[in-house]
Amino acid sequence: MGYKNKELLTNWADNIDKVAELTKHSTTRTAKKTRLSELLNTVSTGKIVGAKERKELNGKKVILTSNSKANPVPAFLECLGSPEEQLPAFLKQFYPEMLQRKDYKQSCSIATSNILQMPSGRGSGASKAVKNLFVPANRYDPWRDDKKLMADVYQAVNLLAANQVTGHQLSKEPGRGIYITKDLMMDMLEHPEKATKAKIANALVLMRVAGSIHLAQPDELSDSGKKLMEFNNGSKLVKSHHVYILGDFNTSNWDLVSDNFTLNLNTPISKEMLIQLFGEKVASDYFPDLSGGVGKREINFFMGIKAQKGYTNEPIMTAKAAADTISSLASVKDRTARQWVDEVCTVKPVEMEKLSKASAGRYGYELKGYKDTKPAEKLLVSTTKEALRMCREKLADKNDKLKKELKVRMHR
Repeated sequence: MGYKNKELLTNWADNIDKVAELTKHSTTRTAKKTRLSELLNTVSTGKIVGAKERKELNGKKVILTSNSKANPVPAFLECLGSPEEQLPAFLKQFYPEMLQRKDYKQSCSIATSNILQMPSGRGSGASKAVKNLFVPANRYDPWRDDKKLMADVYQAVNLLAANQVTGHQLSKEPGRGIYITKDLMMDMLEHPEKATKAKIANALVLMRVAGSIHLAQPDELSDSGKKLMEFNNGSKLVKSHHVYILGDFNTSNWDLVSDNFTLNLNTPISKEMLIQLFGEKVASDYFPDLSGGVGKREINFFMGIKAQKGYTNEPIMTAKAAADTISSLASVKDRTARQWVDEVCTVKPVEMEKLSKASAGRYGYELKGYKDTKPAEKLLVSTTKEALRMCREKLADKNDKLKKELKVRMHR
């Protein structure tokens, strides 16, 4: 990102006096700060890292370099280097008023390990599932932006562990307990301008499916963590779903995501869909916060229509007809119904995809019953092996005919 003081901060132990001048601050303003993000929003972070800073309309600072902007925490840690080696010691040296929780070093260590295990590119030794989720195939990859955001969100989740400096150990295993909200996530993203809270929420669900984070269970929490499991909403105690357990990147089951879902961070996954895929107990224990989205009745409707059509390469129906039916079935607005159709198409075991009429024709789907629909009309098609085989056969026949016609023309 081009921070002027990066080399100085990376070797801060050899430049105590210079860095002490950069971090000079009023302790009365920072003494009650518990998070790194709060601290860096209070002090002159731009001066520390060697870049311009600006306060946004929401009162949060951003660090500016060239034509880009970044959140203070990832900008500061990029200059500092490894959180595991540097961060606890740096804070103790220059911000001793911020008392560090007893498992803070372990949190920084786990976060650093996870971030370093993330693939750096297509040529890395990561599995195909990991690359499909985190690494764009090329600049033309249709899911390029979602993959880059997935990587940013995963890094942000781990930075949350290092962000909470002061406080109590939340989980029985040191360093694993983290507190997640979408606002805190926004503070940890390297490129917050490319994210929405909806996309962050959807990315987090996929990470939970893989087990890279999971909703903390009572037997995993310390007494302090258990106190955060409920909060007062007026006169009523309400369950809180913000305390999570941070896993390891290399032991997370990314195949579970890649095999079951097509990456699309615009489309949420409903609890009912997770029940269908992983069972009632898993969904109830680890996804109790999810609500809304496509339900069992709507899923059964799509599966029933597909079964009636059989495993042919004829489109199942138009996406509009599907959305209209869902809207009628569930009494939801058209926009919601269309989103539910997208969700069903995102789930790979459903074996269904939404294509434009023009694309469906190019892929070999039989369009005789859809001659009157516009070329851009979206169609739902079956992606079963049998349907795809018939598509390939149709394309092969078409190519054979073209070759024969070409030979006839050449001999004239």
